[in-house]
Amino acid sequence: MPRLLVVDDDRLMLRSLEKLFAQEGYFCKTAQTVEEARRELSRTAAHESFDLILLDLGLPDGDGVSFCRQIRTSHRMPILLLTARDQITDKVIGLEVGADDYLTKPFDPRELLARTRAHLRRSAEYITATAPINRIEVGSLLVDLDAREVRREGDKLHLTEREFELLHLLARHPGKALASEWMFEQIWGYSPELGIKTLTVYVRRLREKIEVDPPRPKVLLTVRGFGYKLVAPEKP
Repeated sequence: MPRLLVVDDDRLMLRSLEKLFAQEGYFCKTAQTVEEARRELSRTAAHESFDLILLDLGLPDGDGVSFCRQIRTSHRMPILLLTARDQITDKVIGLEVGADDYLTKPFDPRELLARTRAHLRRSAEYITATAPINRIEVGSLLVDLDAREVRREGDKLHLTEREFELLHLLARHPGKALASEWMFEQIWGYSPELGIKTLTVYVRRLREKIEVDPPRPKVLLTVRGFGYKLVAPEKP
């Protein structure tokens, strides 16, 4: 049974979401503050962790963006932001600090369920799938599917779950240009309005971790007007 943590200060919203997710067969725990959410995460850390977090940006005892950043320091489950803020900058900042997706209030419950299923499905596929090649080397990068880790010249890189998924997708097609729309659908499972902007944010974050000089990438290249490709740079 998927385990969800919903963090929102709107009590009526929490009750509605609890009922909605219960009907879908999900276990749903709720919290109205950052402090309550921290306690729930600490309780499950040593036992069964949550599979997905739905996090409101506006909380009474802290900023949801800052809390999202804190979650990312020790947890890898998908994070879906629930926000009444309709500014693009707020959404981009949320993605920059580690969120996987966002949904602007008010939202259609059917869309929320669809996105929740998509994130849970993608997460489960990457955890349980058996690939014919579980260790992929592209230049100085080693992508280890079994260990769920990436190393560059032997040094372990600290990637989020979504960053790992993106790099693994690129590494399975070394040297091949992949279309942005196709990449987003493969990783996120659907095509929201700002999907390509979300992908752009994650590509930038990934370059900061795998490139020697991120502003001048040599490994994760942009194919103008089409998408991206992962290459092994030529040795000097």
